[in-house]
Amino acid sequence: MAAMEEGAPCSRPAAPLALGWGTRSAGIAHGWALAGPAFAVSVGYMDPGNWATDLAAGLYGMALLWSILVANAMAIVLQVLCVRLATATGDDLATHLVRRWPRHRSLFWAVSQGTAITTDLAEFTGIVVGLRLLFGIALPVAVVIGAIAVSVLFLLGNDRLRRLEVALISIVGLIAFAFVYELGLIHPSLGAVARGALFPTLPDGGALFLVISIIGATVMPHNLFLHSALVAARGQGLPRTQRLANGAVYHRETIVALNLAAFVNGAILVVGALVSRADGSIEHAYVVLGPLLGTGAAVAFGAALLLSGVAASTTATLAGDVVFRTFSPIRVATSLRRALTLAPAAIALLAGASPTNLLIWSQVALALALPVVVVPLVALTSSGRVMGALANRTGLRIAAIAVATLCIAFDAALLAQPLLPIH
Repeated sequence: MAAMEEGAPCSRPAAPLALGWGTRSAGIAHGWALAGPAFAVSVGYMDPGNWATDLAAGLYGMALLWSILVANAMAIVLQVLCVRLATATGDDLATHLVRRWPRHRSLFWAVSQGTAITTDLAEFTGIVVGLRLLFGIALPVAVVIGAIAVSVLFLLGNDRLRRLEVALISIVGLIAFAFVYELGLIHPSLGAVARGALFPTLPDGGALFLVISIIGATVMPHNLFLHSALVAARGQGLPRTQRLANGAVYHRETIVALNLAAFVNGAILVVGALVSRADGSIEHAYVVLGPLLGTGAAVAFGAALLLSGVAASTTATLAGDVVFRTFSPIRVATSLRRALTLAPAAIALLAGASPTNLLIWSQVALALALPVVVVPLVALTSSGRVMGALANRTGLRIAAIAVATLCIAFDAALLAQPLLPIH
């Protein structure tokens, strides 16, 4: 991705250590210069797919809040592995997959293209729903405006990725602020929040379905490709020692950004528990919030949804460029590829498909595809041949294997049961 290479802001050496305020200022400036990859990825962790699954989980009150914490812990482990792989080797995950398993390139291509279409299905659906809720415009008009909005934000970062990263960091902050505002109006019971977060329960098969969809909405395959590619691009031309030093900053950024995304997802579920009595849809939540908490709450909800859809759709394009460039047997212009991946979402919406069903089922599909990417990532980062001295040590290796096992177990549980209604 040329934009990635041209926009690498971390090519300067780390600030020298010294005592006093100068060190602190230099450390903050250096951290800001490196900030961006994890926040760009975190947009995908609070995308419209998350909104749909979190609101639907609110049908069970706070009972499924624990699943957001589990999904977030899994995501942090996997994204840290992506950072370690990129800083230790200088190459991204997609490149390693082709290098290590060249005979399976077609499989990786099929899965990555499928997940790209599925991801765009969720992101674009969220944009269209947000436009319709906020402005009451017709569906065909919302589809056209949504496509333009995504193109404008993506073009903002076409010349220099850093500008796009700053825009995404700002959007993450705005979404988080919107939900701080929502929670301030709701005043949720801290006891109910604590019970839902700390004591896992599965009331029925529908709850299991939603937990799996929350996993798929949070731990998304394209984010693993994107994070490793962004970090690897930042390290081009740097000595290995400098890449490793920068890696420590990326680790901290990952923890901060993903925990912020987990807060947003938890807040969405709390909103869902308040408004989702018989209907866990985004549209229902928006309609109920106005009379219940005031017009400001409904507008903040709709605006945050729209922002999340536009931002997440943009990062999905970046991730698509990475996997297309690496896996595809042909070369297609980004604009054409983007149109092809957005087309199924636009067609499904114009045909009258339920936005909530599209969003939730798209996240289940992502969960089913996840092991194809997660298992090789764990294998690569645990290999001394690939990682050298930075191969996963015992604690991280156990955590990584546990995450991969959970991904496979949830998929097996879903496939083993009949299709069940959400509630």
